[in-house]
Amino acid sequence: MSQEIEKIVYCPAGHSSNDFFNSDDQNLIYSWGNCSLCTQEHFIQEFKNWSSENANIDKIIRESQIKSLSPYAKFYWIPYDNFQNIEHISDGGYGSVHSAKLKGGIKQNWNFIKQDWDYRLIDKKFALKEIKDSRYDIAEFLEMIKTVNSTEFIATYYGISKNPFTQNYIIVMELFDYDLHKFLTKTFWDLKWKLKINILFSIASGLESLHEKNFEHCDFHGGNSLMNYNFDFSDTEVVIDLGLCKLESDLILNSNKKNNKINGSIPYIPPEVLRGNEFTREGDIYSFGGIMYEMVTAQRPFANQAHDTYLMMDICNGVRPKVPDFMLNWIPEWYLDLMYRCWSDDPSERPTSDELVHLFFDVLDKLYDNIVDNNVMRQLKIADENQKNTSKSQKKEWLELFSYSSKIHPQSCYISRSIHTLYGLHDFLEEIKSGKSSDPNILKSNESSTLNPNFDCIDLD
Repeated sequence: MSQEIEKIVYCPAGHSSNDFFNSDDQNLIYSWGNCSLCTQEHFIQEFKNWSSENANIDKIIRESQIKSLSPYAKFYWIPYDNFQNIEHISDGGYGSVHSAKLKGGIKQNWNFIKQDWDYRLIDKKFALKEIKDSRYDIAEFLEMIKTVNSTEFIATYYGISKNPFTQNYIIVMELFDYDLHKFLTKTFWDLKWKLKINILFSIASGLESLHEKNFEHCDFHGGNSLMNYNFDFSDTEVVIDLGLCKLESDLILNSNKKNNKINGSIPYIPPEVLRGNEFTREGDIYSFGGIMYEMVTAQRPFANQAHDTYLMMDICNGVRPKVPDFMLNWIPEWYLDLMYRCWSDDPSERPTSDELVHLFFDVLDKLYDNIVDNNVMRQLKIADENQKNTSKSQKKEWLELFSYSSKIHPQSCYISRSIHTLYGLHDFLEEIKSGKSSDPNILKSNESSTLNPNFDCIDLD
């Protein structure tokens, strides 16, 4: 029997479906007017019309446009004037975040029938992350996200822009409703364990994807776990924002490979890194323990104390955040054990991201099928029932106690900042303890008002 010969298709420009777009992919031609090689040629023709004013950034964007077959793997230079309705959302360690609508959307493919571009994401809102710290290497960040963009459970990044007024570069990415902390303050009393496990599974899966590609997040916390959700909880999307992590320019390496300074938020930094050792994927797992804590308390770790060198020493001496006693009957014992494993002082005793993903997947699978066949599932069922049976008056009573005990300390900080490690401060620790030297890790009075809110507020309704 003769084998059917695939028909060769041509576009009006003369490209065929037998041509190769790159060394791995054949040219794709569709009857509705798309040809991969035509798209590539028109991107190249437009290179002369734009520049980021940074040769490395230009090179990465242009290579993505001519080498990536999928439009979802391409980066774009997006003129600032193309954004409308720009609104401030928040400030972070390296800059600020705004939301904006993009006029006309993003170019997807050249259409040889229309002789014009097809666009996607028309009238969609984007997040604009303006980088105000000159030490941050945008090109290095683009190189990193090339390998993970469009990966499930990781935020999507579209390109780069530049604020003409400040001359700061802007990372353009997808916009989400909430980060994990804001989501929890809004919904905490109504969350059942099914959704809690679902969220943790998604976050752990994003972390696993990074680790599989030999990346460490290095700045992992609830602020870069991003979420879209509706109020009946039937559709919740959770991804990891890669943040502004792993700034090599901020690490002062000594001959013995110790770090004098690091970047991050002290409560989420593992003790070995606070001591000056390198950040590893096991460090990300320690940070995940902080997310697990926040999931069951709606409070960030060590919210009621200064984030200074004394806290760093406490963490290195084994001190960990405490779950309020009145919440313990809402939390399965196995969950607390896992959280404290993530917080182990010995990195080798922490679970891997793969272990976390499989554990949460197995639990989630049984929750969806209402299977209660072991102690893990029985504890979850009891925890849900305990929280469900909590009266409104009890909630208010506990909230008053909880709010008092968890009031945000004015010198706490939950965004990434430069931290002096205990190794870097080795010669000054005694002077800091005695008060002869000031603590370089404590927030200055003019910083505290901008780097944290005054209070964590949980909605009862």
